[in-house]
Amino acid sequence: MLVAAEQHIILRCNDVRIQILDGGQNLSRLALDNALWLNSHISPFHQCATQPMKLQTICLRNYRLIENAEIHLETGTQATILVGPNNSGKTSLVESVAAFLSGNIRSFAISDFSIRTQPAFTAFQKAALSGQIGTSSLPPLPSLQLDLNFAYDDSAEDLVVADSLLMDLDETSSEVRFRIELQSIIADELAFAFKAFHEKYPKRDLRDFLATKLAQYYDFRYFKVAKDGAVQSIPSDKVASLIERLIRVDFLPAQRHMEDQEGTRQATKLSRLLNIHYEHRYKSTQPDSYEELETAVREQAEELTIKYGAAFAELKQALQTFGYPETPNLSIRAELSASAIFKDNTRVFYAAELEPIGGAEAVPYELPERYNGLGFKNLIYMVLQLKAFRDEAQSLDGPRPRVHLVVVEEPEAHLHPQMQTVFLNKAQSFLEAGTPGGAQLIITTHSSHIAATSGLTPVRYFRRKGSRATVKDLMTFKDSRSSEDQKKAYDFVAQYLTITRCDLFFCDKAILIEGAVERLLLPPMLLLAEKAGIDLTQAYLSVVEVGGAYAHIFREFLQFLDVPALVITDLDSIDSSRKKCPVSQGVSTSNATLKAWLPGQSVLGDIRAAQPDDCTDGSIRVVFQVPEADGRPCGRSFEEAFCYANSEWLIANNRALLGTGDLFNYATAGDLEAAAYSISFPKVDFAIDLILNNGWKTPLYISNGLKWLSEQRG
Repeated sequence: MLVAAEQHIILRCNDVRIQILDGGQNLSRLALDNALWLNSHISPFHQCATQPMKLQTICLRNYRLIENAEIHLETGTQATILVGPNNSGKTSLVESVAAFLSGNIRSFAISDFSIRTQPAFTAFQKAALSGQIGTSSLPPLPSLQLDLNFAYDDSAEDLVVADSLLMDLDETSSEVRFRIELQSIIADELAFAFKAFHEKYPKRDLRDFLATKLAQYYDFRYFKVAKDGAVQSIPSDKVASLIERLIRVDFLPAQRHMEDQEGTRQATKLSRLLNIHYEHRYKSTQPDSYEELETAVREQAEELTIKYGAAFAELKQALQTFGYPETPNLSIRAELSASAIFKDNTRVFYAAELEPIGGAEAVPYELPERYNGLGFKNLIYMVLQLKAFRDEAQSLDGPRPRVHLVVVEEPEAHLHPQMQTVFLNKAQSFLEAGTPGGAQLIITTHSSHIAATSGLTPVRYFRRKGSRATVKDLMTFKDSRSSEDQKKAYDFVAQYLTITRCDLFFCDKAILIEGAVERLLLPPMLLLAEKAGIDLTQAYLSVVEVGGAYAHIFREFLQFLDVPALVITDLDSIDSSRKKCPVSQGVSTSNATLKAWLPGQSVLGDIRAAQPDDCTDGSIRVVFQVPEADGRPCGRSFEEAFCYANSEWLIANNRALLGTGDLFNYATAGDLEAAAYSISFPKVDFAIDLILNNGWKTPLYISNGLKWLSEQRG
């Protein structure tokens, strides 16, 4: 029997085996801890100068879905977490920074201009076709714009860079702003060229023309920006050195393709990353040992050259017989280097052991890289890539960039929740190890575990509305809670989301429910709604289980997220002595959501008389029990309302309800309805009985609510 009693990473380079990482039971944590130990003990790198300058904000305009967004970055020890549904602009934001800083116009396409810029292109097109050619008469073309706001201190390293971006001598200011704009140039020439193009292809528009000629008519312009918005151009010949000293961006994409093709000689990505470690650490920190190893390989190459000469002697003689007037004298030489051998001929293996039988010793056994789980492989890859980013930034010749920004896209791929949490907790400290000032880390994610573990304040929430994306800052939301009640509400929501790993950040629509019964029965009720033409199955729904006493606390948070939400709660009728009672005898409610939020009434009669608009706040609606028809009784709770909606079905199918069937042993539907308020329901058993049996219908107040939610635009 083969057991993974011990996990290692082993590098095999011909007959040389080097154990790099050693793990145990807690693979995810030890993989990161050991990598840190490796960095600090095996080959400590030279220390770099302090790096206090930080990137504070990223402002982006007109790029893809992002019309105008400002994102505040964490400048302390925490990573900035970008969350939101798919196609909401997270990747666009981080890709835009790298694209603008590259200075490569071919990193952009006409499709990168947001849909909101279309009217400007249309206006320019009309002017060009109408003959209004002349810079003063042509309307302006849209541009793409990136602003980076940096905070610096009075260290010499910071001041040297900040001086290039200062706009005044205000001693109280410690911020500079750098703007990169992709804007149109030679507008007249563009108008002439497009007019000729349109005459030849009358069905093609200006964007079609620019699809292949953007680099000809657009170019980058660089500015420093003052606090009051005033701008000053930066000479183009100074930009490259400024960016080089200012910021470096490294990007670890979600599609990591950690291939390990059996039978090929091509090094895997893990092997190539380990070679980077060899080049940047061993070569730099132990040059004598590195040169000794290279010398040994060169000596081996000389011996191989002699043997190659003997092996190919017969071939050389055969070639000479064809020579006229003479044949070049061929020489076969072996050229080897330790680095090349490591890079191209190294494979990663994982060590395991054969379980000892009959007292025999355990037999070590090695498995190829592809035999290890994707999750652990992904973790190792990310650790090595982060290490490579850090080492490359440290080993740059000349001045190092004052800000090192590292972006990791969707680290949760193939990782179970505990490993996701460990990665988030360790990644930032790993980047900072041995590097005063460290790197700033941005993580894009769809993981509710990572979002919850972050503590919410570093979370930046992306949401798409039609053709545009908005970005919201949870730190700003927290700081805007000024009253004590608002602060307590925020603390409650933060704790709740942390405990429940809620996925509100990634949904199209949300449903807040009372308890376990509604949670268990909501999926079959959604299927029943679909059969009735109310389709919510195509929406990404987040179901949040909160009692009626707490749902209203989510009010401002839901409004902040701007997520359409349905709150399903109970009437919770009480009498004049504040004791629970049937709805027909009630005078008020004990439900805090109905009193403090929607419909904002405490008198039971006023609540029941509330119209749908009275129970709606923007894209949020609260629903509660209503009679199934005029003159029918109204339930106080879900279970009671279900009895009124399905009294005949419950009686007819009571024998099939294994857990709760005895509760419905009545002669007529009227008898059951008369007793419904007094029935003590075992909630979970009741829900499971209903899940296992078909034919019942959803209470009217819930089906009405689901219909309303289906009509809302997510």
